[in-house]
Parts: sequence; structure tokens; C-alpha cells
Amino acid sequence: MSSPVFDNTVLLPTPSYSTPAILPHPSEIPSPDLFEDDTPPQSSQRMDDRIRKAFGQPWTPSPPPTPRKEYQPWWNANHAHPIPRTITRIIQAANLDTAQSVSIFSTCQPVINWDKFAAYLVRNNRNAIFSIGGDLQSLAADARSTTRVEQDCATLLRNDRAQGQKFTNLKRKARVDLIKELVETYDARTLAELKDALSYDDRLNLYAEHGPSWKETAELACEAYVERLRKEQETTTLHEYISRNNHNRTCQKPRSTDEGCRWLDRLLAVNNIDKNRFLTQLTNIMNKKEQRINAFVIQGPTTTGKSLMLNLLTENYIYGTVQRSGDHSQFYLMNLLNKAVALMEEPRITPLTVNDFKELLGGRQFDIHVKHQPDARLRRLPVLISTNTDICQYLQSEDAKAIKARCFYHHFTVPIPSALLPEPPCMMCACHFRA
Repeated sequence: MSSPVFDNTVLLPTPSYSTPAILPHPSEIPSPDLFEDDTPPQSSQRMDDRIRKAFGQPWTPSPPPTPRKEYQPWWNANHAHPIPRTITRIIQAANLDTAQSVSIFSTCQPVINWDKFAAYLVRNNRNAIFSIGGDLQSLAADARSTTRVEQDCATLLRNDRAQGQKFTNLKRKARVDLIKELVETYDARTLAELKDALSYDDRLNLYAEHGPSWKETAELACEAYVERLRKEQETTTLHEYISRNNHNRTCQKPRSTDEGCRWLDRLLAVNNIDKNRFLTQLTNIMNKKEQRINAFVIQGPTTTGKSLMLNLLTENYIYGTVQRSGDHSQFYLMNLLNKAVALMEEPRITPLTVNDFKELLGGRQFDIHVKHQPDARLRRLPVLISTNTDICQYLQSEDAKAIKARCFYHHFTVPIPSALLPEPPCMMCACHFRA
């Protein structure tokens, strides 16, 4: 049954909302231009004029024509987000029930372009889109595709942030890769070593990528590089590590290492040292195989090759040294933190420091003092010692026995050069140190 019409008024038999069952005559329906105009209003006065002309209703004069944010909707490329004040005025102009404004706010959204709105409904529908014939192919493609201006605002912002973040991450990674490549190429373990090794072009590239703050990034890269090397050294056996890292930074890389190997064999032979025993004990110390022995000591006069032998081993390791004034400073072991090997020359073990050395040479973990920081736990690390005199010369007999029980001892007595042992045939390197 059709609805009766009285005095240009259409009566709805069953209203879908609790507003008066009276709607304006079609001649009084708002013009679609109110919602389909693509040009955003420039002021609140213009918005009032558009609403008044569209609904044909008298309108209360608006405030001064100065634009105010509460009277303007937020306009995007092809749609707007009206603020509550604007929607309220539209409701009043349409003679709708103002008491239902909350419900209208939650369900009503002005539409600017009906074609694009229909395409939006098609794209967000669960039903599939089928195109029959070539004439409708373009329409189907338009319905499936979403241009940038048709996307939701949250999607636009999210995509912009994702693209910007991706570009930033790529640029940051390229900068880090530049410093990483330089640090690894020059095997720089400190910022000073890196600065000495950098060429003119390298510095210009760093300035261009990082600016004046390149030193901070370079220092962090050196620390990360050293930490990676240390962890690799701690988890790799001596023989395996030397076979892969057998050249120091000053090595001449000779084609044949036979002469250097024969000279090292002669060094051990003239000092009456069994080569197999020497290498076995050294390997066990470096691999932390012994239970209560954690030090390898070479004692002898000057220029007998003690430091040369130990430097061949530690040149490519992350090692730390110990101050000789241990009884005058409580931070004398601080330099051994985060190191793979401890290298000592002429250590001074006194009654004040003997207990710390017992823990260190016995392979025990213990806490040490760190300057301007809390105490830190010093983990087990191999200890290599070269000395001209007995390391226990300042200790009582009982303490001396305890210290020597934690060490493998060897003596070098033949000076270099001498009739028994000439100068090395070349610059010695870890590449000559092989069993």
C-alpha cells in the first residue's frame, strides 16, 4: 500500500528511527551539491550560505567571517571529516530530531562522490567481483583498485609512515655498512687505529654520510668488531684459530714459511725444550683444558726470544695487560675485562696481590675493582707470562709454591743472536707458528 500524501508531505508508515515521521517535500530536499562539492569551504560564512541555500531554511547569522576550526570540516583529497558542530547544524537545517544526534553521529557520514562511494562498497564487500565481457573490464579494474586519494586516512598515514621508516632504515643501514666495511678492512680495534688507517677518500665518504658525528658511530663499530672477535676467539681452539688467522698486520706474507718454522724449532732445541711438550702445554692453556693450571710462563734473560714467542700467539687475539704496580692500585686487573687472553711482562706478585693472582692463575672466576664503576666479574682467560726473574721472588715459600703449582714453566737461556742461535731469517709472524 502506498503512503498517503497530504499537503506536500510524505508520511512514512513505519519510521526506521524515532524522529517525526515527516520528511521534506522532494522540492525541499537538500541539493546533492552540498555533499558532492569537491572544493572545501574557505570559511564558516561560506558553509552557512551553502546550508541555507540547500535546505531553503532561514539561518541564524553566523559569527564573524573569520575562519574558525570548530566550523570547518577536515578535508582530504576527496572526502571530509565533519566535526560534530557541523553535523549538528546539518541536522537542524534538515528539521531532524536533535535528540537523536548521537545515533546520527555514529551512523551518518556525508558522501562527496557517489561513484567512488559505490566503488568503496564494492571493494569492501565479501562477494567477489566478476567481469563478463570486455566492455566492463575497465569498470571492474576500477572497482578492484584503490588509488591513494581513495584510501582511508588511517591507511594513508600508516603507509606513509611505513614507507618513510623503510627508507630511513635503508639509509641508516647503508651508513653503518660503510663504517663496518672500513673497520673490517683495516682490522681497526680502536678509534685511533681506524683514524690512522683511513685514507683521504675514506674520510670524505664518512663526512658525507655521517657528518661531524662519524667518530661516535665509528667508535661503536670498533667496539662491536672487537666483541665479535673476542667471542669467536673464546669459542675456537688455538690450532683452528691460528690456521684461519695466521697473519698479523705487519706480516710480509712470504710464499714459504719453512725457514721461519725451522728457526722456531731451533729456538726450542737450543734451550733444551721438548717441542711436543711445549706445544701441548701451551695448547691446553689456550683451550682452558687444565683444571687448576691457567698460566704459561717463559723465564730467562733479556733478548732470548721470550716476548717474541708469546707475541706470535697473541698478536691476533684480543688481549689485555696487567699493571706492575698492583700493590699500589686496586684497579690493576681492570684491563683484563672483556679480553680473550692476558699477556703479562714482568708481573709483580706481592703479599698484597697474591690472593688475586692465585684466583687468576688457577682459572677461577672472581670479582675485581673497576674505576668509577661497580665491581665486575672477571671470567677465566688464559694467562701468558714472560719474565726475567722468578715471579715469586717477593712471596713467602708457601705462597710461592701455590703460584708455581698453577703454571707451566719453561726457561729460555740462549741469547739472540749468538753462535747457537742466529737472528730470525725474516719478520716472524703467527704464520710461522705451526706444529
